Amino acid sequence: MVWALRLWMIAGGLLIALGAFGVVADAVSLGFDFGVLALDFLIAILGVVYLLLGAKTYRGAVQWRSSLSALTCVVVAMLLPLTIGFQSAGLAIVLAVAVVGLFGSVLAYRPPADRWFKCKLGDCPPEDPEDSDR
Repeated sequence: MVWALRLWMIAGGLLIALGAFGVVADAVSLGFDFGVLALDFLIAILGVVYLLLGAKTYRGAVQWRSSLSALTCVVVAMLLPLTIGFQSAGLAIVLAVAVVGLFGSVLAYRPPADRWFKCKLGDCPPEDPEDSDR
C-alpha cells in the first residue's frame, strides 16, 4: 500500500524539520544548552532513520517493514509518557508526527498492503480495481 510508505516518509521528513528547527531555535534562544540541543538532534536523527528504513521497505524486503513498524510503536510509546510528564508543547507536536508514522504502520499490515510489500519490482500482480481507492 503506497499510503503506508507515504505516511512513513511524511513522518520522517517532518521529524527532520522539527529537529532542525528545534536545534536552530534553541541555539538562538538558550545558547548552547547541550541537553536541549541533544534532544532536538535526536529527533532529527529519528527522522533520518524513518526515511532510510522507509526507503528499504519499498518492495520485497518484508523485514524492514516490520523493523520500521516496531520503531514507530516504540517511539510513540516512549513519547507519550514524556509528553505528559514534561507537559511540553514541543514534544506534543513530535508525538503527533510520530502518530502519523504509526498510522503508516497500521496501514502496512492490511491485506492489500501485504501483497504490495511482498512483491518485487516488475513482477507484481495487477491491483484489484476495488483496492485502488484505498
